[in-house]
Amino acid sequence: MMKRDEALQKSLENLDISPTMEKNARDKYEALSTYLNNNGINSDFYPQGSFLLGTVIRPHRDGEDKEYDLDVLCLIKKDKMVTTPTIVKTDVGTCIKNSDQYSKKLLKEDDHCWTLEYAKDSSNIGFTLDVVPCVDEGVSEKAEIMLSGVVAEYVFQTVSITNKLNGRYKWLTSNPLGFGRWFSDISDKHLTPDMISDQKGKFSTEFRQIYAKTEEIPHYFYKSNLQRAVQFIKRHRDIFFERIKKSENKPSSILITALVADAVKDIYPLSIEDIIKTFINKFNTNTISLMRDGEILNPVDLREDLACRISEADKNEINKWISSLSALINSKDDLEFRKSIRNNINSSVFEDAFISPKNIVPVKPWSEEE
Repeated sequence: MMKRDEALQKSLENLDISPTMEKNARDKYEALSTYLNNNGINSDFYPQGSFLLGTVIRPHRDGEDKEYDLDVLCLIKKDKMVTTPTIVKTDVGTCIKNSDQYSKKLLKEDDHCWTLEYAKDSSNIGFTLDVVPCVDEGVSEKAEIMLSGVVAEYVFQTVSITNKLNGRYKWLTSNPLGFGRWFSDISDKHLTPDMISDQKGKFSTEFRQIYAKTEEIPHYFYKSNLQRAVQFIKRHRDIFFERIKKSENKPSSILITALVADAVKDIYPLSIEDIIKTFINKFNTNTISLMRDGEILNPVDLREDLACRISEADKNEINKWISSLSALINSKDDLEFRKSIRNNINSSVFEDAFISPKNIVPVKPWSEEE
């Protein structure tokens, strides 16, 4: 009988970004950072979003798994008071367009970023890199965030990203690095030394050869049960909302990640299964601390409601999704549990759950006439 956490991990095996691909992506954005710095744009690059949090899950759209979407911050080393969002955004874009190497990869300008597409690897999977230009946020804005109740260690990396709205560029306060630190502080409580040791042994030979010693493998390559639970929940969300043809109305990844992490911040270490169950129970009973007065607060900027764009109709669909997730994770029958994972998470696993055993007529050791 397969343990539940083993089944949950197996369901994510070919949906999570591989360590080799992650290292490749990091090498690529570091090379881009070097290019920009060599061409007059003094900047630092940092992973952000699921790339930073270790919760990357392969996107699912139009009934198919797509290329990975990875986000990086391009922090321009300029004082916000001596530049503008127009200059910051267009300077980065112009520099990319002036490169023979990078202009060929450039797809489009998005509201917050420039998107580069990288070629598929040996496993026939590629990725896009969303480069988000930004500058350090002003002191007064950071002070206001701290007054909202956020501790300084999560506030000091707050930035102003460029936001293009109706053809005009504006500043938008954001703190993906502070959110990453907040999440990591909780996630590490759900990562035991035994889990790290087990994962070391499972890294591919190719990947282990990159580092002289396994001790040199960066900490971010190891997955906690919290990270895996978030990946599983996000994947279930993607499939559910696509099936009801409302993908554009699904709850954001940052909202889900904040709620799941906040639900288990004081209870650790937990299994993947128990993290998902705890999240569902606390969501349904409105006992997650970030859920206040109908809002879902950003843990690194308590002035912000992460659910501000969610309509009442959307809330009803989210409740239906949570009910579906609950039915899956609380299934008592292991066979039905595996079937549900195959149907609702990953169609490439647990094929055996749908194979009916053949009825074998036993051969009698004597004839009827004896």
